[in-house]
Amino acid sequence: MGGLIDGVIAFLDRRQLTSVWMPLTAFLAALATVAAAGVGWGRALTRWNGLAGETRILVVLGLVLVTVLAGQLLTVARPGLVHCYAGHWPDLRVLRPLRAALLARHLAAQRARAGNPELFLTYPRTARRTLPTRLGNVLRAAEEHGDRYGLDAMTVWPRLYTVLPDPFLVSFAQAATAMQTGVMVSFLGAAFTVAGGTLAVLVLPGAGAACCVWGGALVAVLGYRAAVRAAGPYAQLIRAAFDVHRFLLIEAMRLRLPTSPAQERAQWEQLTKLWYRGAPDYDRISALRYPTPPESSSEPTPGDLVPVPADPATASPPDPDPAGLPSGPPAPSGPDPEARPVAPSAALAGRARPVRSLLAAAITLAGVAAAGMGPQRGTDEEIHATRDLPAFHVLAPADLKGERAGRLSGRYTVKPVGKGASLRPSELGPPLGTALAGRLALTVSVDAQRVRRGQAVSLRTPKGTFGGLIALEVPAKNSLIVAVPSTDLDALSRGLDAGPVRLVLPVS
Repeated sequence: MGGLIDGVIAFLDRRQLTSVWMPLTAFLAALATVAAAGVGWGRALTRWNGLAGETRILVVLGLVLVTVLAGQLLTVARPGLVHCYAGHWPDLRVLRPLRAALLARHLAAQRARAGNPELFLTYPRTARRTLPTRLGNVLRAAEEHGDRYGLDAMTVWPRLYTVLPDPFLVSFAQAATAMQTGVMVSFLGAAFTVAGGTLAVLVLPGAGAACCVWGGALVAVLGYRAAVRAAGPYAQLIRAAFDVHRFLLIEAMRLRLPTSPAQERAQWEQLTKLWYRGAPDYDRISALRYPTPPESSSEPTPGDLVPVPADPATASPPDPDPAGLPSGPPAPSGPDPEARPVAPSAALAGRARPVRSLLAAAITLAGVAAAGMGPQRGTDEEIHATRDLPAFHVLAPADLKGERAGRLSGRYTVKPVGKGASLRPSELGPPLGTALAGRLALTVSVDAQRVRRGQAVSLRTPKGTFGGLIALEVPAKNSLIVAVPSTDLDALSRGLDAGPVRLVLPVS
């Protein structure tokens, strides 16, 4: 099994392991914990111990494969999640009030950008480019850093990434992984609030359901805060790449370096048009600064660049639609052409609504509702004993009191139960009906780790094999309580005293 886990880890790169697979494993483990708590830890452990060794291996292998496949799907969806957390939302009517409220709040902070160094690094220069989330504004501010050199960040970044030095790429990958991990933890926390909360309402009492809802919401908030905090170093490295390494791209293209800020801005402008439109402006080809040939000739050669006349309608390249962090080189977040921006004047005129307060109130009410549903369910299903019941007693309707007491009829107790005590299905044996009639309980010292309550077993002794026994309880791994027909009790007792005993399980 260790080799299997090592192989899976080797298959996954470290970035995917940290930002996707580990949070996903924790999410699935939390769901499994809620399910096991609802079924009962003792009952769940008994069922697991009752599985054959080969079946356990197959179950574990299946869980690992499902986790890896789900992780691969989340890896594909990771750029879209970052894109969503950055505030690039579709123009849906249901999202417009939320977008307007969040934009009003961030626009108020953006206006104070000039006098606050911290806001200078976390908000774009203009209100038009402000996004409705803090994460998106941090990335947008880093994207705008290339404007001072005349380059379009979304155009240049994928090309610049390929020539960045390895030490820089290592630091950048670490910063990107930290931000993506925060986003993934926040998303899975929100998913657990819905999935885990729904499951908890069905199988746990009210307090447990409320804890699942509030716990998932808390993880979602903390994950988002961690992503925003990690986006700071990530954005600074984007700025550093433009400041320090932008000329590496020009050198890799065998172009001449600019000798003045004006030449640099003109060169980046024409390169952007070349990459997007397929040709620079007709009268600005020289701004590309191609290498000067040893012997200039006035006659064009077949290899010369043939300029395409500029179209005024396409003079400026359109804004791309990045997905937060692509699967290849990570790129800063950019504008979303599908999202309809809210007019700055309308957002500034409107009053910032208390979005955080409304969200906190909604989560609190959801937890209270889950707690309210839980106790009601528990009250309806609570069943009590009407008299003192001995161990291994088959329950009859007269022994039980409760609205749904009939569902426990036919099951047996595994320990004495006092009058008025609550009966839980996880503390009872399976329904056996009249199978225990005429039988007596007997404790046998034998390896019983794979035995389940109610299972038919046989005991092989020096005096012969005794079949038709029923396993009532497994008090310890080397002890088993069986129901023995009264007619076989004396013979089985002599067989147990004669020598070692071996447990025989039916072939499934």
